[in-house]
Parts: sequence; C-alpha cells; structure tokens
Amino acid sequence: MTRQVLLLNSDKPEVLEALARRPDVTVRVITRKVYADLYRNHEVAYVDSFADLTQVEQAAYELAAHGPVDHVIAATEKSVVAAGLVRVLLGVPGPGFDQSLWGAHKRAMKDRLRAAGLPVTDHAQAATVDEVPRAAELTGWPVMIKPVFGAGSKCTYRVDSPEEFAERHLADGFADLAGKRLPVQVERLVRFTHEYHCDGVVHDGEVARAAVSRYFLPPLHSSPSLNSGYVADQTDPFSREVLDLHRRVIAALGLPAGVTHLEVFRTQAGPVIGEVAVRPGGMGISRMWWHAFGVDLWEEFVRVSAGEQPSRPDREPRRETIGRTRLPALPGLRERVLALPGVLEVLTPQECASPGHLEAYFTAADEAAAETFIARLHQLAGPAA
Repeated sequence: MTRQVLLLNSDKPEVLEALARRPDVTVRVITRKVYADLYRNHEVAYVDSFADLTQVEQAAYELAAHGPVDHVIAATEKSVVAAGLVRVLLGVPGPGFDQSLWGAHKRAMKDRLRAAGLPVTDHAQAATVDEVPRAAELTGWPVMIKPVFGAGSKCTYRVDSPEEFAERHLADGFADLAGKRLPVQVERLVRFTHEYHCDGVVHDGEVARAAVSRYFLPPLHSSPSLNSGYVADQTDPFSREVLDLHRRVIAALGLPAGVTHLEVFRTQAGPVIGEVAVRPGGMGISRMWWHAFGVDLWEEFVRVSAGEQPSRPDREPRRETIGRTRLPALPGLRERVLALPGVLEVLTPQECASPGHLEAYFTAADEAAAETFIARLHQLAGPAA
C-alpha cells in the first residue's frame, strides 16, 4: 500500500532524496513558489511563508482533498510549527501543535524546559525591539537578543547595557531584527568555556541513539565559511552529562519521534541548554555523523517521521575522532586539502548544496589533534575566509 507523505520544505534536497528511495511513498509538498522547480513531479500547494498559518491551513486542506495523508514531515526549522498545526487539522500522528511550538519558539521552548527543572538561562519575551530594555530588567544585563522564531544565529546580538542598547537602536543597529516583526527573545548572557551539540534520533518517545559533538568555535564567533567541529569522546564525564540532559529534554518536550539538535554551553556550574531543534543539524553535521557512525541523519529523520524503525548501522563506529569544517571555495583549495593525511573527503559547493563553500571531513587521533587539524585547515583558507 502506498504511503502518503505531506512534506513542508524549502530547498532541502536531503529529505527529498531519502523519500525518493521509498517506492511505496507518494509525496505532496507545501512550499514557496521560489522553489517550484524542485517539485515539478509532485502535487504542490504554495504559501508565502510558513509563518502564515492561515495560508498553511488552506494549503493543507487543498492537498488533503487529493486523499488521506499518512505522515506530515517538516524539513526546515521554519516549517516545524506549521507541520504541527497540519497534523492536528488532518488528524495525522506525530508531534502536535504544542510539541512543535516547544521545538521552535524560543520562549515557549525555554519555559517548557525550565518548568521541567532543566538548566536554561533567565529569559523574557519582548513584544518589539523597543521593549527589550523592559524585558532585560527581568533577566539582568548583559543579554542576547534574537527573534522568537529563527534558525542559526541570524538577527542575534549581544548587548551589554541599557546605554549600549539605546545607542545601537538609535543608529538602526537592530533594524533586521525589528524587520522580522516578531516578538524578541531576551536572554541573560551565558558565560561559557565551550559550546557543544548533541544530535539524536527519537522513536516512540525514546532516544534511539545520540552523540555529543563540540564546536571548534561557537557559531556566533565563527564565520559561516569556517564553521567547524568534531565528535567528542562519548565516555568523557561532560559528554555523559550532555547525553543525559538530551534524554531529559526529549521527555520534557514530549517528542514522539524525530531527529534532534540540542545546543549546550559548558559553564563552570555545568551544562546549560542553548536551544533545541527538531531536525538534523546543518553545516555538515549529518555528514560528520555518517563518517563517524555509519548513520545518515536525514535518512533517520525520514524513517522515524514516517513511522519506520530507526536503522541499524552496517559497521561499527570509527574509533578515531571525526571532524568537519566548512571552507571557502577558493581556487585549488579543495585539492590542497584532499592531499593532507587524514582527510576523508572534501565536498564541492554542488555536492554540499552550499554555494561558495567546501565541506571537509577528516580523522584525528583525539580531540586535541582534531582542534590542531581544524586550525591548520583554516590557515590554508587564508584571509579570504
């Protein structure tokens, strides 16, 4: 029997490729018209934005008119909440609206995690950028400010005092954040030594597998062209703390299935949760997992989202430390990196679907060696990075 999947996606090719490997799956798509060429062979309904839930509702009913839907899959951060609404409207199993909101809306997420006794920094929601100082009176300065909905570190700023905020706001320093026309998440600055992420596969409400990795530099302190990291030692006491924290986060969110990307700060007082996303991590994290564990996180994402069992890797995890880094696609750089001992592969901009970037993956003896190797790769990229 053919399974009917309703996919909410933009330009993520990985999820389409995983779905295409299933001959018993038919895919209908909600997307924006700018991505129409990617879905020529599918039934499609268009929205201007996944944030416009009225449009999403209409698109879902339009596609549901072609027959029942078995699974709803949100492949991008922006579509997570919309997918939760669609599941409720169509009576489809999976994360509902509340659970989806907890995985995407930064204030709702942290309210939920704090209520479960999990470590998050003090936070408050400002209705507009103008209201940030009032919210910061509740959290204390310095603060990080960002839209309540958003991916990565876009429109994210550190502000140390009310005076600094006033000066920068007067100079339109937060114009892009104000332009989002969204409430603003205001968070007390977390002082940390390193930033980690824990990626996991959730099935039937339980963590089927998870692993901790460390960023070479925190994403906010790193150019997108040099975003780097490596798989941490899973037996290290801090890694074990993060793995347990990840398990507790999944329980607090009530997530029945999905792939998760949890960001964690290492502080003197222990781990503090940054954010959690219910989708595979970007910037080459999924490919790093494949090299380290023989697991394709996008394949796992489709499996558990479509009600299938998680896969069983056909090989043992590598014993070496596996690392990754983005690099600018400079002439000759790919060949120079490929010539280095320990490099597993260097993906072209076309292969990693990231214009202007290469993605390099390598093995190292341990975490210290991985850091040294990443620094060497960044040196090869030179000042153009």
